[in-house]
Amino acid sequence: MGRLDEGGARGQCTGLSSLLDDIAIAIHGSFGSVLRLSEATFGAADDGPVEVDLVSAGVWAPLATALMADPGIKMALFSPGIAGILQSNYVALDSFLSELASSLLKPGAQAEGNGSGGRGSGLPPMPSADGSVDFTPLYFHPSVSPELVSAAQSRVHRHPLTADFNKKWNLPIYYQLRFGECCTRLNKAMTRVQKEGWGADVYTGDEAFAKELREKLGFELPLFLELYDSLVWLWRSDVVLMPLSHRFLRGATQLVGRLVAFIKDGLEGSIRFGEVPPPKAAAQKLEDGPVSETGEPIPEPEPLPDNSYCWGERLEDVAAVAWELTVLETSVTHDYVEIVAAAIAPVDVSDINNKSDTEELRNIVADALVEATHDVAPVIRQSWSDVIVNILTLKCSAPLSAVKGIAATYRMTNRPPPKIASPFVSKILGPLKEFDDAYSSRTPPQIGSRWKSAVVYTVSARYSEAVEELIATVERTENALKTRKVRKTASGAMSDGDKVKLQLFLDHQEYASNVAYLGIDVAAVPGLVKLKALTEQAVTLYAQTQGAGAAPPTSGEKCT
Repeated sequence: MGRLDEGGARGQCTGLSSLLDDIAIAIHGSFGSVLRLSEATFGAADDGPVEVDLVSAGVWAPLATALMADPGIKMALFSPGIAGILQSNYVALDSFLSELASSLLKPGAQAEGNGSGGRGSGLPPMPSADGSVDFTPLYFHPSVSPELVSAAQSRVHRHPLTADFNKKWNLPIYYQLRFGECCTRLNKAMTRVQKEGWGADVYTGDEAFAKELREKLGFELPLFLELYDSLVWLWRSDVVLMPLSHRFLRGATQLVGRLVAFIKDGLEGSIRFGEVPPPKAAAQKLEDGPVSETGEPIPEPEPLPDNSYCWGERLEDVAAVAWELTVLETSVTHDYVEIVAAAIAPVDVSDINNKSDTEELRNIVADALVEATHDVAPVIRQSWSDVIVNILTLKCSAPLSAVKGIAATYRMTNRPPPKIASPFVSKILGPLKEFDDAYSSRTPPQIGSRWKSAVVYTVSARYSEAVEELIATVERTENALKTRKVRKTASGAMSDGDKVKLQLFLDHQEYASNVAYLGIDVAAVPGLVKLKALTEQAVTLYAQTQGAGAAPPTSGEKCT
């Protein structure tokens, strides 16, 4: 126990690695020649049973028994209660066990000096200064090939005591501890983000690594930095254990799913951000409530204001989160695959078989991580195709209420015919233009410009419906005035109804030019095609205001 704790506090087992090294050196120094002789005589390169196996039965079996028999050592090694100590103990003993045969069967200094032949050097005995004869050159020097060493190591792993030794490790508990650390870290970050918003600085990792993630992968929001840092942390050499690789991979996919579920719930309004007041308690009778020193009932305090909000109603938040999800999906299915594969099976370019196995492992990991991000793409599509489109459609449709007011502008006001478009027209697609300018570089590639077309198509349809209703109202009014013979206009003057139609024509031209500015084909928008048909009768009116022979502007060309 003293050697186990050497160099650190009690229970940390900081001296385990040096103790195991000393054990291997001591056994090799005292019995190395015997072990090599036994292996050269009885060993077999085909991994089959051997008659005498000193490496397994003579060294490993008593050593493993000693480690498992002493209660204090067994508790310190296999059940330290601290994840980091258990991991370092496991790595030290696993490395010792994996290299046991090679460390015991390597040639000694004397064997190296006499060559590596199976027999003696063949030189005659030489008398020394004191007259004695040195027969060392005639001694048999066993030669243990790498195949024999590999076979001996395989017998160590297959030994019945090795299975009992491995069962002493409580690896499932170790995984739960490590996965719990990641879950706690992510839950704390999400709780703070829910309270302070997506810009909350919740990253607790290394700032240099965060800078690398921002520059190399494109992450921006701290919560996503925290998640990806946790995913990478799982595969650090001082965290991961090879027998738990499948569990760590499953844990990584669960962390991604946990964040995606949090985003989806917030997007749909199931959870709210900001300061959410506690639920109000049931009303109490005043006589049952608290009273002051004078016996007067104390009134209930005013309820706290509800400052909560649904971030799915904020364009900037939705677009930012959707972009982070895009970066996360790409990073997990590409860069993260390499991190996991390198941790489980590093590539050995000199070993063709190892390289092939590593490539197969990389494909398995890639398939698992692609499946883990299966729910990311639908959330991205929902964010853009549904949420962002709906919010922008509402904002762009708001100015359309001014279409009805065009008739009142010219009815019985004696105003001159219009020459420019109405002021509200430039505001219709204004929110769409601003949003597109701000987020065009952060639009997910799989989304493209379909979302923009969806907004324009819906707004144009509503615009054409409003114009159609207005034209119908104007024509009914003009017909009524003609019937009653009330309408009086100067010879050659434009009627109020014609002025309204001319204004609608100018507005249509302005709106069409704004649509073209967004990169959308005007002729492919059904609402604009309908608008053109509705305002086409005002082409001659426009020519009258511009002078004889003036050609009317085409759709998408601004009026001057």
